Amino acid sequence: MDKTESVWAKITLGKKATRASPEIVLGVCYRPPGSDWDMDRDLFNVFNEVNTKGKCVIMGDFNFPDIDWRTSTCKNNRGQIFLDVIADGFLHQVVEVPTRGDAILDLVLVSSEDLVEEMVVGDNLGSSDHELIQFKLDGRVNKCRSGIRVFDFSRANFKELRKLVREVDWTEELVDLDAEEAWNYFKSQLRRLSEACIPRKGKKNMGRSRRPNWMSKQLREGIRQKQTAYREWKKGRISKESYLGEVRTCRDKVRKAKSRIELDLAKGIKTNSKRFYSHINKKKTKKEEVGPLYTEDGMEIKDNLGMAQHLNKYFASVFNKTSEPWDDGGMINGNVDMEMDITATEVEAVLEQLDGTKSEGPDNLHPRILKELAREIASPLAEIFKQSVNSGVVPYDWRIANVVPIFKKGNKSDPGNYRPVSLTSVVCKVLEKILREKVVKDIEVNGNWDELQHGFSKGRSCQTNLISFFEKVTDYLDKGNAVDIIYLDFSKAFDTVPHGELLVKLEKMGMNTKVVSWIRNWLKGRLQRVVLKGELSGWKEVTSGVPQGSVLGPILFNLFITDLGTKSGNVLIKFADDTKLGGIANTEKDRDTIQEDLNHLINWSNRNRMKYNSEKCKVMHLGINNKNFGYTLGEHQLEATEEEKDLGVLVDSRMTMSRQCD
Repeated sequence: MDKTESVWAKITLGKKATRASPEIVLGVCYRPPGSDWDMDRDLFNVFNEVNTKGKCVIMGDFNFPDIDWRTSTCKNNRGQIFLDVIADGFLHQVVEVPTRGDAILDLVLVSSEDLVEEMVVGDNLGSSDHELIQFKLDGRVNKCRSGIRVFDFSRANFKELRKLVREVDWTEELVDLDAEEAWNYFKSQLRRLSEACIPRKGKKNMGRSRRPNWMSKQLREGIRQKQTAYREWKKGRISKESYLGEVRTCRDKVRKAKSRIELDLAKGIKTNSKRFYSHINKKKTKKEEVGPLYTEDGMEIKDNLGMAQHLNKYFASVFNKTSEPWDDGGMINGNVDMEMDITATEVEAVLEQLDGTKSEGPDNLHPRILKELAREIASPLAEIFKQSVNSGVVPYDWRIANVVPIFKKGNKSDPGNYRPVSLTSVVCKVLEKILREKVVKDIEVNGNWDELQHGFSKGRSCQTNLISFFEKVTDYLDKGNAVDIIYLDFSKAFDTVPHGELLVKLEKMGMNTKVVSWIRNWLKGRLQRVVLKGELSGWKEVTSGVPQGSVLGPILFNLFITDLGTKSGNVLIKFADDTKLGGIANTEKDRDTIQEDLNHLINWSNRNRMKYNSEKCKVMHLGINNKNFGYTLGEHQLEATEEEKDLGVLVDSRMTMSRQCD
């Protein structure tokens, strides 16, 4: 190349290139702003040659300011050809922020996004007006992660596995064993037989990107024709217009293929949502990562094990301590209901509904195996479930959880911005589903169902919540009233539910005492650890809360807050831990009525050892003549933001126009 400059190096991790640590080609290029077609052609030839050698990282100033990297589109033809070359080579551009002015001129192209990490764009080198790009190169992309080996279900012999499971005399083996012993025997036998019939494979990070799902045989042929046309044009055998015609034809085919795939994914989202969201995640230019985290004294934690330990410490710090009703260890009224019966038919029906693509719990029993063996294991599991519920003995494996931290929003260095989602035993979830149906039936029979609750409730949703609430609010506005709405949110709601207070409420609702006793022992002595990229933190005791990710957790939370807002004289509605309180606010007396209802809610939270998140609790004033009264949440003053005031005026204006039209 006459004017296009590039420097290349080959990196080998270890003494020699292996399948686990292959060679990485590293290149730095400079494409001048005034490059002509011949210079670009030479540069693209180098790209194609390097990309055939395996893993590669290509960096440099390419001077394509017109490319929109968020959508991978360009209005001018030269930039679009550059994008096509990148797409044909399955390369990824990973720089997301401008590197000179408002343009992304300096690029990092990688054969796999996992090759680079911790990228930082900022500062300048010497007198350059380009931003400095720094990142770490990780060549271990094909290394088995922490030695993890997973089941290879594509080579599983389920027919033989079913035969072996049927040969076990479960009735004879489980007799005279308590729930803990019976469970351990069942688990060990199923593990042993599964290992004999299902081979394992190493779980690897993604290395060189696999061929996209939209890439068909016909489309590959079209790309080859375009590449052939490119070579013919380079040799002067065809005109530039002929080559560009092939480019446009191929581009149209690619776009149509992508559109068909995305349409199919959208249509099938209800039956296979995992495939849909997997496709969406691949489209993200930057993956959601954890950390780095900072301790209270400002120390940075970047390694996965350290972050896992720090997150688990924080998650445990928000728990409430145990309360007196819990420590007493007994039932309140001492009533003993008849023994519960759980049939093999019930168990089999739940097992058949399991999602085989989900992760296994701490007991390492995969849901795919349980689903495949639904008929064979339903009977022994039914016996173990009956023994557990009627005796109150909850096996240890059912009381531990692997916690996955899910980033919500805000600063990634703050552990408070991560939601702890528990991965628990899949077998225990089967029992939880059966118990949930029985709990719901008991609550409905006893008339204790919360009519104000719309979250995690059959036949109710966000839509029913909004319609029910705002039907009354719009009625107030139609009559010319001012309306104030207060939005309330508990702090760490699911993690801070006091176990003792919860159990007292369950008993008072008339729930089967054997179920209450089982729930008590299911919550008692729980342990959790954080799992982060194969690294495991130590165990921490869970002294409060209902597990996020469990089946019973949401309904137990709903039952716990059933008596919240029962004394309200205004409109009140709940969606899980979010509460809306609204009423007419024409006069000071109206304001005092709303404040009184708010005080009742604060008193409830104090009695039940729950705390409101004052930063998320807001007030909205609706109505042009609204006097914007102030409200207090304990010592915190609730005020509407300017955006909320504007929205309130807008809503009332639309209501006024509607009345005029009528």
